[in-house]
Amino acid sequence: MPSTHDDPSRGPWVCVLTPEGRGAIAVARVWGPGAVGVADAAFRPVKGRRLADSPPGMPRFGHVGAGAGDEVVAVVIESDVPEVEIHGHGGPSAVALVVDALVAAGAERRPPSAWIRHATRSRIQAEAHVDLALAPTLRAAEILLDQMHGALERELAEIGQLLRTGSTEALDRLERLIARGAVGLRLTRGWTVVLAGRPNVGKSRLLNALAGYERAIVSPMPGTTRDVVSLRTALDGWPVELSDTAGLRAEPDAVEAEGVALARAHQAGANLTLLVLDRSESLTEVDRVLLEERSDALIVANKSDLPSAWTTGPAMLTVSAERGDGIEALMAAIARRFVPGPPEPGSGVPFRPRHLRLLEAARDALRAGYLGGAIALLATI
Repeated sequence: MPSTHDDPSRGPWVCVLTPEGRGAIAVARVWGPGAVGVADAAFRPVKGRRLADSPPGMPRFGHVGAGAGDEVVAVVIESDVPEVEIHGHGGPSAVALVVDALVAAGAERRPPSAWIRHATRSRIQAEAHVDLALAPTLRAAEILLDQMHGALERELAEIGQLLRTGSTEALDRLERLIARGAVGLRLTRGWTVVLAGRPNVGKSRLLNALAGYERAIVSPMPGTTRDVVSLRTALDGWPVELSDTAGLRAEPDAVEAEGVALARAHQAGANLTLLVLDRSESLTEVDRVLLEERSDALIVANKSDLPSAWTTGPAMLTVSAERGDGIEALMAAIARRFVPGPPEPGSGVPFRPRHLRLLEAARDALRAGYLGGAIALLATI
């Protein structure tokens, strides 16, 4: 497929498609006018004909790079303008040998996103391809894969057609698409959850229970957690970062004061706070202050395995981090806070801030009666 992003009068270009760092195999792609000639100049076959004389799809074994170079497998990829894919050893040194040799032969190095834009038919598809590699969970990857296969573009085209026919359904479809952006923008970076509460209510043990393994130090001594302990996990398939913070008390000592300040800063920036209370002890003045301060928090009454000192209300979730009671229900409640209505499979989901900005601008134009402007804005996504 000819590139719509690279100048056809220039090239060829080379990029490394595999992630940076150490790995078993690295893959380099050479594309653009003269790609086969450049790869042929850098490739030294173990035996047989030159790479340029090899039929497309035939793997060739050889070396690329200064000195002995790296042992590689090179394949000419058949396309409108033939490309070459080179598989070598992973690791920065081996990759550098191959890329430096290709650059010396006349290729220009580009980031992987440049080849993705070249290989895909649209900007949205290219963006989804890039973000798919960053998806931390299978559920996030499935949504991005739908967008890579054209789900968002199809929905945009349908809304555009509704606008051109004057259908009143267009605004409602646009609003629903914008609403899905709340999920789409979190597919690669996830949501943040902070555990808060006074010392010794079981925050660290609850963090470990949610994670499914021992991440935070657990001790009966109050004030054990002084720093923020964070981990990444998945709740109902959605990517989430959990953070255990220092216990909040009225008059902390000098060392604890720093931890308390850090805890409050993390809570302020989190998407959700879990306010953990100790169900086996009477509520303290600190508990009551926190309940007032964090009216939007998800309240968790911990230590249900011990005799209760007070009655829980309907707005609280009762758990035992020690035994694991109620942990699954808590996970589900957190997931519902973030995604009350998951996108249907195959539906369009805006997943970049650019998508959302243009969709909101198109909605505003439509509300103002500027139909042509709304259509034009949708076309630029």
